[in-house]
Amino acid sequence: MLSLTLLSLAAATDIQCYYISNRLIISGLLFGCFFQVSEWGMKGIGVFLINVSIPVILFYLLYLIRALGAGDIKLFSMIGGIWGLQVLCATIAGSFLIAAFLSFCKILYHRNLISRLRVFKGYICQVLVSGRLLTYPQEFSGNRHIIHFSVAIFIGYAIAMEVSY
Repeated sequence: MLSLTLLSLAAATDIQCYYISNRLIISGLLFGCFFQVSEWGMKGIGVFLINVSIPVILFYLLYLIRALGAGDIKLFSMIGGIWGLQVLCATIAGSFLIAAFLSFCKILYHRNLISRLRVFKGYICQVLVSGRLLTYPQEFSGNRHIIHFSVAIFIGYAIAMEVSY
């Protein structure tokens, strides 16, 4: 229940101020560490550190190109630290599917599928020509392209918990 509360607060603050509080993340991480230690003893610290590290390792490249925010990665780490790999993997899968659906709905709403595909094609061409990983181009005419991924994580987590337990 605490995880769902923390994730709902994270989603709400992300929508409101485009930022996820580090205090909220630290609260979840501390809870996860205590939970793992109570479940596994001192071995729980190692389990916790591994589970927290996996999202950072998996999503570092997406962070570098600004396709995923640091707060979103920290939310995944928090989930892994509290619940472990099974719930983390289910949450990741669910979150990306939900985010894809939300993105597609937003593209349809704004009627900019063709322009977004052109931006993506241009980005891929620039990466291939330069041979370097570049920051994904951001639109400066408002936030029409932004998806609050924390909302997708919240929904993905709720689905993962329903499926897992």
